[in-house]
Amino acid sequence: MMYYVFQTILFQLLFLVAYDLFLKKDTFFNYNRVYLLVTSVLSLVIPFVKIEGFNKIIPTSYMVALPEVLIGNTGQVASEASRFNGDWSVSVGAIANLYVLVSVVMLVFFLIKLIKIIRIIAVNPKTKEDGLTIVTLKDSDSAFTFFNYVCLGDMLSADQIQHVLAHERSHANDKHTLDLLWFEVLKIGFWCNPLVYLYQNRISNLHEYIADHNAVKVGKTEYYQQLLQQVFSVKNCAFINPFFKQSLIKKRIIMLQKSKSNQTQLIKYLLIIPMVLGMLVYSSCSNEEPVSKDSDNNQIIPTVMTIVEDVDVDDARNLEIEVPFSKLDQSPMFEACQSITGKSEQKKCFSDQVTRHIATNFNTKLGKDLSLVKGVKRINVMFRIDKDGLVYDVKARAPHPDLEIEAIRVINSLPKITPAMHEGKTVNVTYALPIIFKIN
Repeated sequence: MMYYVFQTILFQLLFLVAYDLFLKKDTFFNYNRVYLLVTSVLSLVIPFVKIEGFNKIIPTSYMVALPEVLIGNTGQVASEASRFNGDWSVSVGAIANLYVLVSVVMLVFFLIKLIKIIRIIAVNPKTKEDGLTIVTLKDSDSAFTFFNYVCLGDMLSADQIQHVLAHERSHANDKHTLDLLWFEVLKIGFWCNPLVYLYQNRISNLHEYIADHNAVKVGKTEYYQQLLQQVFSVKNCAFINPFFKQSLIKKRIIMLQKSKSNQTQLIKYLLIIPMVLGMLVYSSCSNEEPVSKDSDNNQIIPTVMTIVEDVDVDDARNLEIEVPFSKLDQSPMFEACQSITGKSEQKKCFSDQVTRHIATNFNTKLGKDLSLVKGVKRINVMFRIDKDGLVYDVKARAPHPDLEIEAIRVINSLPKITPAMHEGKTVNVTYALPIIFKIN
């Protein structure tokens, strides 16, 4: 879930940066509106899209997750690791509950504001005019639109009403309220994402620019005068379209005076194509699949690439693609495990031998030599055993480069291994190994 939220925020950031850099200053207001609405949806959908063709750009492999290797003060490390995992689970649960609680509170506030708007419309006198419902607000100089309801204060002058009504009619006809409600829903579900608020701000500004350009046809000079007059008091509500909004009036006047953008500038909207393609490649080549298990309860963790369920052994040998671990006739074995016949016992023996080798050969003095901060250090290692039983392609990730070098050295020093077998032929196998290093 967290990875999905991260991708959503990343994609929204890219879309908004492109909008602010290339599209925001143009007068293609309706196109910009479509851009913001479409990209807000795409940012939510793309993380779920997995295109197999993109996924196969990089070869497929399997990793067998070995148990953690504890070095240093192993008893204390195991205790601390267990306590950490327990505390982490509790923390994640608490954060999830807090997130849901805030979303519920946001929903309640949204419903309260919505009920207030509905009540205002219900209790005030209404008249019909050209498909719109004009709501007269008693003792008020406010003006706003909610769907087809145009609310006008009875303290507005006849000239003001003429221009305000033309402006609000544009909001109602173009269904601008739906846009704002959509972003209200996003704010409830993604309240911690600041980009949703930026999206709503951008779309709200566009609504005003669109309505201004439609309303200015009534009389440009008089319309400017209305905008420059003292702003009316308007309730702060994110899903209505108020006529007067003090912070936006200057921008609206600038946009009204701006020359119409050249049609050739429309080509900039094609930027969305490579952006979406890049996001699809990123999403398709990313995988957050849960860990699956084979019949012997050994964890089989797919890499971020597409999983190949069936693969020809000859192809696997030529292309160095591993056969799924659960399908192996015989897993890799050390000499000490040769006398063991059961598959599950062979796998356990292999794991025990790797653990013993690392615990014996890992230089535990590194913590002191490197002046590392006391505590538990996690080193993630990945390595392969080829069809000749040799260890190769060892990679490590650790808090310090020297810990990575040491982990790679130790794994490379593993004794020769009897390779894995499938249908009488040797095949490659990839392993993932976490090393927990306690520094006192």
